[in-house]
Amino acid sequence: MVDASPDWLSPVQSCRIVPWSGTAWHFHSQRYTAASHGGSLKVTGRFHRGRDRYPEAETWPALYLALKLHIALGERLRHTTPELLASLNGQRLSELRLGLHRVIVGCHLPDCARSAIPGMTVADLCRPHDYAKSHQLAAAARTIGVEGMLVPSCTEFSGGNLVVLPDILDTHSTIEVVRSEDPTLFINE
Repeated sequence: MVDASPDWLSPVQSCRIVPWSGTAWHFHSQRYTAASHGGSLKVTGRFHRGRDRYPEAETWPALYLALKLHIALGERLRHTTPELLASLNGQRLSELRLGLHRVIVGCHLPDCARSAIPGMTVADLCRPHDYAKSHQLAAAARTIGVEGMLVPSCTEFSGGNLVVLPDILDTHSTIEVVRSEDPTLFINE
């Protein structure tokens, strides 16, 4: 477990933490189930640490969900290089229903963090491949036992994302797959 910096712990504790329930979307590889966070332990991302950059003891998983369908598609597309376009046909779009007990909401995490952490901006959370601040934020959330965080989508679509910290879910929290579709998004001619 990675300890949160004291500089980040207090500001994150000042954010509103409430139960959250609703529907979210996950655009994911067909190799994984809709609620799986397995891929996040392999490759580091904005709010989690994977084995590609960190030793096992310093990793933690995350399940990245979008609050609107078009955000899920946009998030996947922004991470698709020209070489990976054909791999879009191996992706699945799933709708999930969640009931979580401790989620940072209300002030919307970036606004809360910006007001509590000097110099924090949404741009800091969306820097490609520079995850220092977003990892500190996630580490602080994990330290106080938060199950999820509402964060902005770096696509700049309104609506945002829900990052679930699946390894610290409350025993009464739920993640249920509503439905899944396997779209054809690339024509290989």
